[in-house]
Amino acid sequence: MPQSNTSAALERAPRIRPSTGPALLVVVVYAAVFTVTAATSGIPYTEWFDSSANVWRTAVLPLAAGTIVLIAFLWWSRWDGIFRDRERLRVPVVLWVAVAAFVVGIILHLVFVDWSGLGIDLLIPILVAGALVGFAEETLFRGILLRGLRADGRTEATVAVGTSVVFGVFHLTNLITGSPVPAVLNQVLLATMTGAILYSFRRISGLLVPAIAAHALWDISLFLPAADPTTASSLIGLALLVVIPVLGLIALVTVAVRDRQTPSMA
Repeated sequence: MPQSNTSAALERAPRIRPSTGPALLVVVVYAAVFTVTAATSGIPYTEWFDSSANVWRTAVLPLAAGTIVLIAFLWWSRWDGIFRDRERLRVPVVLWVAVAAFVVGIILHLVFVDWSGLGIDLLIPILVAGALVGFAEETLFRGILLRGLRADGRTEATVAVGTSVVFGVFHLTNLITGSPVPAVLNQVLLATMTGAILYSFRRISGLLVPAIAAHALWDISLFLPAADPTTASSLIGLALLVVIPVLGLIALVTVAVRDRQTPSMA
């Protein structure tokens, strides 16, 4: 091989081999940066989205700081396979169902937003926060962590369960930002099931972008102020609270069983 080609190959090679250890370290660093930045605001988690100023300080700033950490790691490490799979895996039907239900859930959440009382001063930071959380958390969990788990030769079942469980446990950081224990434990469980659906977005498309978009839109729909509840909106909200986690659990169990011997993509 000519020397110029050899040099180019070396420049593109990862500075550190993709593996689980470095990926988990990035998760810890991101969690620390985000949590400390948010906690030092002194604003309780329950009030993060009460005003424009609160959103910028408690959500946008910490997410931006965490995003810088992730971009710096990706630039330095040169890991491949973060945003695109090398090959496509078989997709069980339940994953399609879970993804479809998730999209319907986003639409229904947006329908019941208090659009008439929403000012542009609050809408803009919420959109920015949603875009940042979608990019940062999907790049971290369904990108960096997924790549690290796959690189260590684990089965795809382990990859799916691992990324979902770590995503759920990550939400324990909300204890530090002022959320009550019962609410945080509930959020950990819901996030784990939601993580399985976001994994499904990547698996179906072979790309990270759909998961980023779905995560961003889901959180935006939750961050926006809801209209006064009606019988219909309350019933739909209750249905979503049950259906989405159940489908996420079914998707996770399905992958855990069917792919327990399926080699992951290195």
